Amino acid sequence: MTRIKVLEIGKSTAGIGTYLRWLAQGLDLQRFQLTFACLSENGMELADELRSIEGVSAIAWPMKRFKVDLVSDLTLTLRIARLIRAEKFDLVHAHGSKSGFLVRLAAMGSGVPVVYSPHCFSFHAGVNRATSNILAALERFAAKYLTAKIITVSNGEQALASRFRVGNAKLFVTIHSGIDLLRYESPVDKSVQKSKLGLDENSLLIGAVGRLGEQKSPLDFVRMAALVHAKNPQTNFVWAGSGPLEGEARKLSEELGLADVCHFIGEYKDVPALLRVMDCLVLPSLWEGLPIVLLEAMASGVPIVATNIPGNNEAVSSGKNGWLVPPHDPFALADKVISLLNDSVQSSTFVAAGLVRIREEFTRTQMITAIQNIYQEVVDEKMHKKK
Repeated sequence: MTRIKVLEIGKSTAGIGTYLRWLAQGLDLQRFQLTFACLSENGMELADELRSIEGVSAIAWPMKRFKVDLVSDLTLTLRIARLIRAEKFDLVHAHGSKSGFLVRLAAMGSGVPVVYSPHCFSFHAGVNRATSNILAALERFAAKYLTAKIITVSNGEQALASRFRVGNAKLFVTIHSGIDLLRYESPVDKSVQKSKLGLDENSLLIGAVGRLGEQKSPLDFVRMAALVHAKNPQTNFVWAGSGPLEGEARKLSEELGLADVCHFIGEYKDVPALLRVMDCLVLPSLWEGLPIVLLEAMASGVPIVATNIPGNNEAVSSGKNGWLVPPHDPFALADKVISLLNDSVQSSTFVAAGLVRIREEFTRTQMITAIQNIYQEVVDEKMHKKK
């Protein structure tokens, strides 16, 4: 049987980097011949990691993901165009808004269909209206002329696209991200894990995982921490991740008297072990696609307090497997965190419901099977058009 040649291409950090790892580990290599192009910072490291998987090829190219740079963007687009034509791929799967647009331009005229996963459209909440309209216009053009299928990780992404008139219903399919439950079921020595963080075994721990940037709203986390600590002085707080707001978050924690209890630990390799020692995960995001950390928390048996935004509200049903509160409201975050710390029955109920939700809707097997079906559908349609 001839394998389908697939090029997976996207940025190498955060959720998209993790998603690319999942594809490399999960896609059936007897059906698909995989090449990964790892863009932006951490590209070399991710490419090396993916190449260690037998049967997977990977390269790394630079990309300035936070701004438009005509020279570097044109250089990257030409590189992608040459690769697509030289390797004669059957299908390209582009991940992320900027790389997704450049890839679709690069594939134009090649006859190779492009599947696109935005992982949160660039015209999300928080982007001013004028900029959103420009970005949406680019997405409309690419969706209409350059895209075989758009895979969204949440229904909220589809709703946002519809609001900005990007694509049509037939072009879209939602495939929820899914995790490997076994990774989160391994026993963890909580005393050892907490000692690594410099914490007492009996201290309570409220945590967050993500980039210290505007999207995750880390200052709201620090303000929440101050309110919780005032009521529960034995509580510690940890943020795993780095980013441009780290200095500001540290400064605010010092101003609020939290320097000794609010810990910023940078990128943390063993997130499952960290989650297993948390008493609550807090996600104060302002916008999301479908945050992986919520799925990880549910699989790890950690109760959740998150903001009520698209993506979050597809993983968490408020009052059933966690609490959802309005964004930019540290008082509401603190209130729900305190309620969980003081109500072990409610916490246990959320944990049990979260595990059921993960097994029913968010497994890696479900995700990979659905993506493989889309790949086959797109390639079959391409072959049908050739006849």
